[in-house]
Amino acid sequence: MTNPYRVEALALHQVGVFDDIAIDFKPITVADKAEIHLFTGPNGCGKSTLLYALAEIFNTHTNNVGNSLVRPRFRGEDSRVDFLFNAQAGQYGVRSDTVNGQGSNRYGSFSVYFNDTTTGCFFGCESGNIGLRQYKQMSDSFQQYNPHSPARFEYVAFAYSGQRTLRDTLLSGIQEITNSPFEAALSFDGSVRPQILLQWIANNRVNTALAKADKDDKAAQSYDLALNRITTLIRDICDMDVEFRLERSPLAVTVRVNGDIIRFDGLPDGLKSIISWVADLSLRLEAIPWAEERDVFAQPIILLLDEVDIHLHPKWQRRILPAIQTLLPNAQIFVSTHSPFVVGSVENAWVYRLPEAGKGNGIVEGVPASAGKSYRLILDEVFGIDDEFDVETEALFDTFYRLKDTFLQHPQAPQELLATAAKLAARGEEAAAIVNRELRQIARMSGQELNLA
Repeated sequence: MTNPYRVEALALHQVGVFDDIAIDFKPITVADKAEIHLFTGPNGCGKSTLLYALAEIFNTHTNNVGNSLVRPRFRGEDSRVDFLFNAQAGQYGVRSDTVNGQGSNRYGSFSVYFNDTTTGCFFGCESGNIGLRQYKQMSDSFQQYNPHSPARFEYVAFAYSGQRTLRDTLLSGIQEITNSPFEAALSFDGSVRPQILLQWIANNRVNTALAKADKDDKAAQSYDLALNRITTLIRDICDMDVEFRLERSPLAVTVRVNGDIIRFDGLPDGLKSIISWVADLSLRLEAIPWAEERDVFAQPIILLLDEVDIHLHPKWQRRILPAIQTLLPNAQIFVSTHSPFVVGSVENAWVYRLPEAGKGNGIVEGVPASAGKSYRLILDEVFGIDDEFDVETEALFDTFYRLKDTFLQHPQAPQELLATAAKLAARGEEAAAIVNRELRQIARMSGQELNLA
């Protein structure tokens, strides 16, 4: 990763389940691959809270009060978030303790430039550099297709959930999209805009057809670029050949999947989820005036993904992050996940195992991702699960081993031990093999013959 625009550290005080927590996001420099940070842990441990806190760093002034996702998780007047972005310190929260608008935290000094005392909300960032402040202002006021706009973006930040929000929508016609690429860009569940997304696909298909009719192959390839990247990504993840089509009567966008034409409402949930956020991200990247001319997918991006594994088959869970890591080589990506297949799928990444709710204090250290490890080991090391069977079978094994210890210490009639062994053996071949091995060992140790009926 060569993106200089990265979040380097984050600290939360009295926010959500966290009293005080701090995380340093160590860099990973790998050519042509995104930098990935994975948040894992039990339900309620604060994974989404961390993503919302990261999103608020880049949220606009307008949304800062009304549509903030992290603000409802502030627990009192002392709630605040410290951060370090692009080597510059910042802070936001409920009550500003700065003097003359100048403050400092564990990461350095900052200036408060947004302070709404009526609602209890302030934001401060770098003192000697207006980069983040300028980004928030530009993204807040950006007007699409304004030729007089001086706005040029060096980096962008977007956030998505794994929800399958895409749905069938009839189009009234082919028309330009005037919505800002920063509209609801950090809202997670609301980031995907189905009507705009389908309009973008329709416009793309029309422009490609017109360019081909004019025998302008270069322009046609340019229009096709984003959709081709999306279809390649889907092929790599899902083993499906996908083609986006524009139907004339009625005017609607459909998808050809492995040769069959399917409307969006009929797509598998996992495929719909991937298309939803990846396509929305693509149309936003295309619409942004960049400071540096390059492939839009290679621009510096901060990407937040909440529960990226939702609705995905384990086979797809194993493939999605490696594919995204290659698609967005200069991105810094933060992901929350419950899936050992996601954690075990990617190398050159950091994993942060969050403790149970109420225990999330102190410094959370990242550990290298688990590519190359077995899922059995990942479940144990990362998710704290050392069970091998379902809950009921594990409970029977606990009873069996307790009866085994009692029998070996005080040999007696083995009926209860054998009855539990028979229940386990009936649950499957693996359980039966373990039980029979244990019974042979018990027989050698006790001198009694033990056989299942």
